[in-house]
Amino acid sequence: MLKEKRFLSLKDFGLSMETNVKQRSEEFQNYIDQMNKFETTCYWVTGTSDVGAKMTLEGVKDTVSAFISNDYLGMSQRPETIEAGVEALRKYGTGACAAQAIGGYLDIHKRLEKEIAEFAGQEDAILFSSGFGANTGLLRAILGINDIAYVDSYIHTSATSGLRGTNIKHIGHNDTQYLDMVLEKEKGIYKTSLVIIDGVYSQNGDLSKLPEYIEICKKHDCLLMVDDAHGIGVMGENGRGTAEYFNCLGQVDIITGTFSKSFGCVGGFIAASEKMVQYLRYYADSNVFSAAMTPQVAGSVLKAIELIKTRPDIRKKLWDNVYYLRKNLQNAGFDIGNSESPIFPIMVKDNEKVYRIADLLQKHCIFASGITYPAVRTKEARIRISVLASHEMWQLDHLVNTLISIRKEIDF
Repeated sequence: MLKEKRFLSLKDFGLSMETNVKQRSEEFQNYIDQMNKFETTCYWVTGTSDVGAKMTLEGVKDTVSAFISNDYLGMSQRPETIEAGVEALRKYGTGACAAQAIGGYLDIHKRLEKEIAEFAGQEDAILFSSGFGANTGLLRAILGINDIAYVDSYIHTSATSGLRGTNIKHIGHNDTQYLDMVLEKEKGIYKTSLVIIDGVYSQNGDLSKLPEYIEICKKHDCLLMVDDAHGIGVMGENGRGTAEYFNCLGQVDIITGTFSKSFGCVGGFIAASEKMVQYLRYYADSNVFSAAMTPQVAGSVLKAIELIKTRPDIRKKLWDNVYYLRKNLQNAGFDIGNSESPIFPIMVKDNEKVYRIADLLQKHCIFASGITYPAVRTKEARIRISVLASHEMWQLDHLVNTLISIRKEIDF
């Protein structure tokens, strides 16, 4: 039986040596009951309109200002990307309906692979139906029992999920000095050594120390993988990602990413050397045994890449919003950690307070994500804010002013 606890978390109902899945699923109602007491829903909220800077939610009368989407450039709602998707639908139909390896590989997929590879500064690329599938399929294909992954403690779950069946060593967040020492100590022990980092970290909004990682990996003949899901399209002078931001294009062995953020769609990619991509076409199981992405997604993403290249004003609007919100949050005394991106963690450091704040924000027509343990440590619980190019200044002001008002009621 579940022991009495003041505050339950999702970790309390995960895989267990003591209970079976039927027991866990029945006891999980205790967590749902607890969350219902906050009179708001942080997870599995039903939207009833477009996504992005404004949304309508089921059961909420007024339109809300939304800060939960990763549609950083507003591409999901642009007429150009919508029309490009419709055009692809008319030409190809609603789906490829086969894995790429056995007939689901369309010329529009091939065009997108070429475009995203060039954009990321790599030789070639391969597409996946999801960003999650890109990371898991890659890592299951290239790492086994004689290999090792050295992982930053804050990498995305999609990467850690692909590391079953290989050796793993956790490195402190951005701790390049420790990594250098470990690689020196373990040189020659494993067949393949791979360092895995994010370009932009999804919860803290901070950046990797990419130039230092590149130098260390070259020094120790170790491969470097950068998950740039939150960087590509946003970071760098031309939006080509974290590698461009650090003037390191072409110096990373493997770049992975998703089309569900800056490109406003869904799906993922791996960009790497021509030989590596060729190998993955036959061994990345989440590609080989999954239907290809829909033609509409490919068409819309191609248009999004074109707009990123030709419309720098869109990205400028995003960064104007980022700088404005950062200044106002800091001036108001909120702790936003080391964010250098459109991701702002409003640090609360208390799981229960996070849900209370999220509830009050919704009552003021603001929809923001409450992030608590086990997604982050309890002392790192926060409200996560994503800033978009499509946000208007009044929405940013409303967010800051509402947080200031809530702080008078809830100390954080």
